[in-house]
Amino acid sequence: MNIPNLLSIFRMCLVPVFVVVFFSDSSHAYAYAAFVYALAGFTDILDGIIARKFNLITKLGKILDPLADKMMTITVFVCISIAGLFPWWIIGLIFAKDFLLVLGGVKLYREMSAVFKSNILGKLATVVLVIGGIIILLFEKFLPGIFKSLFAGCAITLSFLAFFSYLYQYYKFKKTHDTTSF
Repeated sequence: MNIPNLLSIFRMCLVPVFVVVFFSDSSHAYAYAAFVYALAGFTDILDGIIARKFNLITKLGKILDPLADKMMTITVFVCISIAGLFPWWIIGLIFAKDFLLVLGGVKLYREMSAVFKSNILGKLATVVLVIGGIIILLFEKFLPGIFKSLFAGCAITLSFLAFFSYLYQYYKFKKTHDTTSF
C-alpha cells in the first residue's frame, strides 16, 4: 500500500463524514460540508501528483482513485438534491454515466486484467463537479438559477464527453488485444 492509494482510501472515508456534516444541525453545516468536499478534492490532486512524481502508479490506484471520486461526487450531489439545492434528474444522468463506467471497467478488468487511467475529459468533469458542488454549498442562498443551469449543462456535457471517450478507448483497446486467451 503506497501513499497515493492511502489518500484514495482516506477520500473514501470522507464520504460518510460529508453526509454527517451536511445533515448536522449546525447553522454552518453546508460550509463545513464544502470544506470536507474541498479536502477530498485536494487529496485527489495530491495523490495524482505523488503517484506520477514518484512513479507510484498501480493497478489498485487506477481503481481506487476514480472509485473514491465517484463515491464522493455522487454522495455530495445526492445530498444536495435531497436538500432541494439541485435537480434530481441531473444527478440521475451523472450517476447513470458513472454506473456504466464502473460496469465497463469491471468488464475490462475481468476480460483483460487491464485498467485505463483517467483521461483529460474525465479529470475536467471531476474538477467542474467539485468546484460547482463547493460553490453550491457555500453560496446556495445567493446563486441565481442561471448559474445552476449553466453548471448543470457543463457538468452533464463534460461527463458524457468523458463517457464516450472512455467507450472509444475501450473499443480501440479491445480491437488491438487478443481476448481469446482470457
